[in-house]
Amino acid sequence: MNKQKTLIGLLIGSALLLAACGGGSGSDQQDNTEGGKVLQVSYPSWWEDWFKDLEKDFEAANEGVDVELIPLYDDTTTKQAIMMQSKDTAPDVAIEDTFILNSDVNAGYLSSLDDFVNNWDDWSNIEETTKEGVKGEDGSIYGVPFSTDVQGLWYDKKIFDQAGISVPFEPTNWQDILDAAEKVHAANKETIPLFLYATKSTGEATSMRTFQVLYSGTGSELYDWEAGKWVIDENALTDTFTFIQDVYQNDLGPSMSVASNSQIGTMLAEDYMQNGGVAMVIDGNWVSGSWREGRAKPWLDALDTWDFIPFPTQTGKDPKYTSMSGGWAFSIPKQADNKALAEKFIQMAVDEEHQLGYVTQTGDMTVRTDVAKNEEYLNQPVSNYKEAGEILQYSHFRPAVDDYPTVSTHIQEVVESVASGNATPEQAVKAYHAGLERIVGADNIMKK
Repeated sequence: MNKQKTLIGLLIGSALLLAACGGGSGSDQQDNTEGGKVLQVSYPSWWEDWFKDLEKDFEAANEGVDVELIPLYDDTTTKQAIMMQSKDTAPDVAIEDTFILNSDVNAGYLSSLDDFVNNWDDWSNIEETTKEGVKGEDGSIYGVPFSTDVQGLWYDKKIFDQAGISVPFEPTNWQDILDAAEKVHAANKETIPLFLYATKSTGEATSMRTFQVLYSGTGSELYDWEAGKWVIDENALTDTFTFIQDVYQNDLGPSMSVASNSQIGTMLAEDYMQNGGVAMVIDGNWVSGSWREGRAKPWLDALDTWDFIPFPTQTGKDPKYTSMSGGWAFSIPKQADNKALAEKFIQMAVDEEHQLGYVTQTGDMTVRTDVAKNEEYLNQPVSNYKEAGEILQYSHFRPAVDDYPTVSTHIQEVVESVASGNATPEQAVKAYHAGLERIVGADNIMKK
């Protein structure tokens, strides 16, 4: 049966999902491809150019193989999850956001890759930190990373100079950042001193780039792996929410109307950061990629103005800095037809040559230790790969448990209540605890 037609049949009645995949002629081709096989690869459509390059290279290296690309548009995780439910629609290679990988593992959609990676020499060239993001709750590997990032503090050197703040800026604790924000505010009321993602409309950015960057800097953890329970650390939570309150309730952050704009990430890179509208932003290293030639609003000398530095722990305690990492990985669905061929495709996609091609084309951060030392990589225009690579050692990953996406949504709601002034930090701690109990159950929570 043709996989494309079957997928449409499964999704009929849901207008949102009718466009889940495009092109290709599916498993019927496997019977008609003389002496060959069809390898189906689903991926988010924004990587179209890179996947077309992979298609060409893999077919050239594997005579008789036809790579069928299945681009996914909008709500890619939902569409791919539906595809993986059936052998008639499951691709051979799937692209997983590490944020959602464990939900797909626990739903039974993904194959363990333990045997594959344990017998693959090149696995040792993948950054160890990034491997944490593709582990299941059972400790097995379910993805091969090909893209990662780190979060840090962006600051405008020119605005700092005008505000009388020494550059380079080297904050050693949270208070140093708040003090700098206050100096910026005193010098220029038109500039946002510090931007924090802090609303439901900015989704995972609020949970990961604001709440979890701060919370990880307290030295606490959201989830205790040894106990297998979610953690309520009232002191760490209160301190985290207090920092957010200090920013938003003392005119050190954006207005709630600005913070609530779902397009604010793009607006920061293409407007506020280019026009002196903001002095500091907690965000990903990849922001500089949006300033490269060929992007919507290139700014080739942006790094003359902006610097990217590690975010300090709360009081400067070891390891002195903290970060959060996300990323994307290749996975193989349990229902895949050609798992051995899928492994070969993944090996090529993340080999040194193609990983260098990927980061050069996209501006993303490499997952390979050898590429991270490559001068061509480090000297890419408008890039901060050296700085980002140094931050990676301090990075944490979001709890790789099935309930995380729901808990993350709850975190976003609580953070917004603090930023808007509708809840004090103490009230936010109680709200977080109550919501966490509803989501995971009291028996799955421990206090610290």
